[in-house]
Amino acid sequence: MPVFTPGRHPAYEPIGRLRSNPLSGGKKSGFTELNLTAMVDMFTVIVIFLLQSFSGDDEVSVNKNLTLPDSEQAAPLSERGPLVVVMRGEVLLDGEVVASLEDEAASEPGIAELTEKLVAIRESNSKIEEELRRRDPSRAVKPFDGNLIVQADEETDFKLVRRAIFSANEAGWVHLQFAVRKTGTGTVAAAGH
Repeated sequence: MPVFTPGRHPAYEPIGRLRSNPLSGGKKSGFTELNLTAMVDMFTVIVIFLLQSFSGDDEVSVNKNLTLPDSEQAAPLSERGPLVVVMRGEVLLDGEVVASLEDEAASEPGIAELTEKLVAIRESNSKIEEELRRRDPSRAVKPFDGNLIVQADEETDFKLVRRAIFSANEAGWVHLQFAVRKTGTGTVAAAGH
């Protein structure tokens, strides 16, 4: 039996055709096809699952340096609004320092900087509401609700908290909720609707 030198033999037929194609010259194409429909469906299912499994009800962010007072008669937070934090001589509005209150016995009953910021938030919210009503006249009129959440450190003098409350009322925010820690559960709740 004669012995022959092995020649070039394709592993299977498509490889042989690729090498013989004059357009591609045996090179692989850089383009691959993805089935995007299946991938979009998968991500949609994941997003829906995450949205349904996450519940943000009755939750409010608490400053890490803040110790909320305890309360037995606390109820879950019912409304949302700007967050005013009074602690260690500072007043924060939505995480931003608004005023530093070194003088506890001030001549003014309120905090002018806090009043200005709250009035600005109220005016910007009303402008947004007017613009939405202008774009869609059938939109229901949403009146200003004046909901505000107040957090105060348990070590804070109530005179400072009272000044912040006065400023909020002066700016038109009259529905105040005080964030407290519910005794026994440790969850954040509201007291003093």
